Amino acid sequence: MRKFVFFLLFSCCIMTSLYAQQRLPLPDVDAIGYGADGSWIDLYTKLGTDRYAHRRLQIDRKEISISKASAAYQMVWHLYSCNDTLSRSDIEKAREYCVDANNLRYIALESYVGKTFDIKEDGNWKRNEEKSNYVLKFLRPDLAFIQQLRYTKADRYTYRVITTSSCVPDSVTTWRGMSQPLSPLVLELKGGKTVLLFAYRSFDYLLLPTIKGDQFVKLSRDCQPAELTEVGNKYDAAAPYDFMNIVLKDFLNVKKTDEGRCQLVNAFGENMLKQDYDSIICGNRFIIAHTKKGVDVYNLYLQKLNLGNAMVAYEIPNCMIGCINVLNRNGAFYCDETGEKMKNPWKIRLGVCGTVPHWTYSLLKKRGQYQLKYYTAGPGVTCEEDKRYVLSDCQPTDSISFLDGKKEYRCNGNSWFLGDLYVRPEWIRVGRNGKFGILAYDYKQPNDVEPKEGTVKYGDWERPLETYPIRTLKGKTILPMVYDSIMMHNNGYIYFYKDGKVGIYSYNDTPVYDELEQSTRYFYHIVKDGVSGWLDLKKNKEYLLNNIGNR
Repeated sequence: MRKFVFFLLFSCCIMTSLYAQQRLPLPDVDAIGYGADGSWIDLYTKLGTDRYAHRRLQIDRKEISISKASAAYQMVWHLYSCNDTLSRSDIEKAREYCVDANNLRYIALESYVGKTFDIKEDGNWKRNEEKSNYVLKFLRPDLAFIQQLRYTKADRYTYRVITTSSCVPDSVTTWRGMSQPLSPLVLELKGGKTVLLFAYRSFDYLLLPTIKGDQFVKLSRDCQPAELTEVGNKYDAAAPYDFMNIVLKDFLNVKKTDEGRCQLVNAFGENMLKQDYDSIICGNRFIIAHTKKGVDVYNLYLQKLNLGNAMVAYEIPNCMIGCINVLNRNGAFYCDETGEKMKNPWKIRLGVCGTVPHWTYSLLKKRGQYQLKYYTAGPGVTCEEDKRYVLSDCQPTDSISFLDGKKEYRCNGNSWFLGDLYVRPEWIRVGRNGKFGILAYDYKQPNDVEPKEGTVKYGDWERPLETYPIRTLKGKTILPMVYDSIMMHNNGYIYFYKDGKVGIYSYNDTPVYDELEQSTRYFYHIVKDGVSGWLDLKKNKEYLLNNIGNR
């Protein structure tokens, strides 16, 4: 009796938080209970005839300090004791289901890794798509997926992000679907018996390895166990959808060691790349790891891509399939998530809003003076606006245009979202006496200005129109009129030329290259002082071939 009272006092005082442990041994637990709420799992330890001590187990992902230099999201166990003991009938009333450790068997998580299972739940689980199959896939020891897969064409997935290059055309009928990423957890009970828990923010599923076979439980209103059936490679075609919905920072993080090196760690603090790097960038679909000698690139399966002796690599955003822009000593190129070269990034198709403002900038010449007309219209505004500005420091004999060489520029409320070329209409390219420069103007109206009210007709339909008084502006010199040519290219960069040399404005103070040609999004082939090489425009860093060979 004294031992029993001591155990109660001891258990009531304990609350434990355990960090970065995928396997939690609790050899004193005789039974577990679960119900529709996955916030916790009940644990029961038998104390005597029909009396059980009661504890609760919870899980969470928290941003915690994992070294002196950094913090990251990691899995945290919360184990705490309840205040009273329970009888078996109390347990059965409190929770919908209770399983004795004696009715379970030992299993090894590693024996499931790489395997895929059909979940035989008889169509009782809620679905996003009719006639879809529930599937459990063990990708790595630290990562599993619940997938709803359907054998179909991709008409419902046209605008969704796909994450591997093995995706097939929309017209092809194959396995497609949605994925729910989860962390597999191992709970060891009395006698070495095992339960697998699957968690994201809380417990979502249980795998109960009973003596008769594996039972899979979804912690929802219907907790009836389902059967698991291994299916081999039946769903291999669904691999492009593995990482479609994953929030990567919940499963992988960059940790700095006390020595200032970087590791890629999972939710349990394990070094997934098995080595330390100078820096690691954990992107949307690639992990880019830097050393003093170059860069290693891994896909989301943590497979190291064969990219030659890569010196620099950048992930291309907003692509239907993962795309990386790489520079090695042989040149610049694009690669997909398998390491295969791509001709061009495959950009996401975006839907736009129809009720947005439309803006038109026009360069006009009125009575020997250059003017800019700034007109606002479109279905996104209730009143159209006409604003005009005299460009006072542009002479009548000058040739003027926007940076792309045109005299009119149109954009709308979707342009920034779609990534349309923005020509910076406040910057005017001015040609004078055979030389070119850039003048910048500030197109603003005073706060106290009163526009003239009127209407504009579109057939039988009228809209309000506000016409503002013409203002006279003086420009600010961005580039003096000493250059042989200035032009914005389709990539949005401003090239400027002088004495047979070319440069890119804001990256070069003066034109310095004999040749400059864009090869990929971030890398340009250059010739400087007769030496060929590459320009990394993202970092504004040159790689000349006579230096690359000595790397």
